[in-house]
Amino acid sequence: MKVYQMTGTEILAALERGELSSVEVVKSLHERADAVEPKVNGFAHQFRQQALAEAERCDEERARGQVRGPLHGLPISVKENIDTQGLASTLGVEGRLVKVADKDAVTVQLAKASGAIVLGKTNVPQALLSPMQCENPVFGATHNPWALTHGPGGSSSGEGAVIASGSSVLGFGTDLGGSIRFPASYCGIVGFKPTSNRWSNQGATSALAGQELVKAQMGPMARSVDDIILLMKALDSPKHWPLDPRVPPLPLGDPDAIDVSKLRIGYFDNDGFITPAASVLRAHTKALDILSDLGAELVHMPPVHQREVVQLYVGGVSSDGMKTLRGLLQDEKIVDANKVMWRAGHLPLRLRHAVGKMLPMLGQARMADLVSSIGEKDVATFWSLVAKRSQFQRAAFDAWEKAGVDVVVCPGGVTPAVPDGMGHDFSMVFSYFGRYNLFGMPAGVVPMTTVQPHETTRQTLQDRIDKRAAAVEAQSLGLPVSVQVVGLPWNDAPVLATMKTLQRAARSRQFYPLTPVQPA
Repeated sequence: MKVYQMTGTEILAALERGELSSVEVVKSLHERADAVEPKVNGFAHQFRQQALAEAERCDEERARGQVRGPLHGLPISVKENIDTQGLASTLGVEGRLVKVADKDAVTVQLAKASGAIVLGKTNVPQALLSPMQCENPVFGATHNPWALTHGPGGSSSGEGAVIASGSSVLGFGTDLGGSIRFPASYCGIVGFKPTSNRWSNQGATSALAGQELVKAQMGPMARSVDDIILLMKALDSPKHWPLDPRVPPLPLGDPDAIDVSKLRIGYFDNDGFITPAASVLRAHTKALDILSDLGAELVHMPPVHQREVVQLYVGGVSSDGMKTLRGLLQDEKIVDANKVMWRAGHLPLRLRHAVGKMLPMLGQARMADLVSSIGEKDVATFWSLVAKRSQFQRAAFDAWEKAGVDVVVCPGGVTPAVPDGMGHDFSMVFSYFGRYNLFGMPAGVVPMTTVQPHETTRQTLQDRIDKRAAAVEAQSLGLPVSVQVVGLPWNDAPVLATMKTLQRAARSRQFYPLTPVQPA
């Protein structure tokens, strides 16, 4: 097995046995990047000299029996909006090139203290805006290693791409409405959004500074759940607290000590807002079959208030009338993937209301939800949204308590990866992800299978969103498909245990998505 095909835990074991050195690992990943990066373009920056120097230091320390921590000598990568000292976190915005970070983000500090070697920073969509594509005027476009004609998902786009292509082993992303889970699902890797504030977000730059109704959360991405657990343990919450007191020093616990067969597992395959692709539904059924065969108890539990939750999310994050984004972007050219949302946010209030009333008459009720929700709110209206968030959150938690479930298994998105040029009017498919940001819940995706020939046709074409989904699915053959696992806040360990169980079973079965030898 080549280094680029190995997981982080496998590399660490080889380092400990003396079968590999950190220098050999880093050089091998550089060679892999030389082979695939011209096509994928996942890195915004590569720290080649620094990484090799740090690898030499790690090897020398290991030879003396000095191991700094559980990540000693292991290469990682970091999303571009996460600060690394001496470099600007631009968010793909030219105006931020002068804003150089004076220190590492807390999570990067902790990773380095544990012995991790930072390979570089990975690309993002302009202003972190697109959940489908990745394009910006600073670092260009990133492509999906599984299909170079498709987007890698966003906004942790480059992170998903470099891990999936084998240029990196594991790393860090941020997630506001699926920004870890979209690229992980689209690129066939594992992504985990912890409970809000389980990891420090200090040093993660947002395009929506001050927006606190929905909180972004930093989290790990990798090719295996074992690597996610490795990072979660190595950077456990009590280690964050001395550097960022906003993180409660609450230990993760041990996911490997949880017997998943004893869990009571809720599930739903349709959130009532948009129906997933046939391939996504098969992946979900496959996951439930794995858990049922183990003996876990399954309970059907659809999400409550989902349509209202989607409207609230969109209304909340756009409450400033996009003034913060305008201040960030100023006169910069808006990339194609962001133009529809940008134009919708700038519609005059009267026109937006008129369009919102007209769309349902044209059979476009879900688009009407988006148009009617987006836009500037006065303080009283914004406070009402905060009150509704608390109301819906409480209702969701009450439903979990009534059902007595430990975790919920649900679709890992609506479709597989989206072809370039098709993501600009398809953002409503964040509904399966954004709910758990709004409620601060831990959620992760794990690859299960790949799209098969009979799964490229959508049966129901209700409106424009379904028609776009059908066009996406028609070009999805062979792409990775994931399932999502969700838990209650601060109950991350059962989520990770369930994800690990699912991946272990799925990996041994037909059609599991392995790292592509060459980007296609």
